[in-house]
Amino acid sequence: MNNLKYILLVLTLSISGQAASGNEITNHEAAGNLESPKPSGCVQISNLTSQQNPVDIFTGLNRCLAHDDYQKAASLYLVGMSYGYYDTKRVSDRTAHQAISVLRMNAFSSVSGEHLTLLQAEVTKLTSNNSEICESINKLGVPAYKPTYMIQHGMGAFTGQSTKDGLVENFDSQQAWKDTLSKIVKCV
Repeated sequence: MNNLKYILLVLTLSISGQAASGNEITNHEAAGNLESPKPSGCVQISNLTSQQNPVDIFTGLNRCLAHDDYQKAASLYLVGMSYGYYDTKRVSDRTAHQAISVLRMNAFSSVSGEHLTLLQAEVTKLTSNNSEICESINKLGVPAYKPTYMIQHGMGAFTGQSTKDGLVENFDSQQAWKDTLSKIVKCV
């Protein structure tokens, strides 16, 4: 037990020393990281295009939340998450897959707990009776953009991609899309 106390004391002092030493943290960001080339408004899924990436779609989601339009926000959330999940299947650099988690953190960090609860209620409503949302997302279709926002988020943006374009070779788009809709929106 005394060893544990000693270790905790040493860790605390070393962390305190780091903070007091005035060290600066530098955030390196690659061009294209989490970029939004075609930002969405607070719109229905039918007003989106398959050229819009999750960052574009989450921009619209935030606009919906600002106007308390939780129904549209929930729809955009499910499309954005579906497109993001699909992108994790086609981007070869696994470290880049964190882009979706970071996108969610950025999108929801300033949203109140009450607003998040209302959004979650709408998401649950849409996924509980999912035929309409599944039809809308299927009609929108498979993402048709290059997932630069994600490719440039990973370590490969600094060290070089494992493939020539950052995408999985011999990628089965249709199977990945089917898996995505099954996983995210529970479409059969």
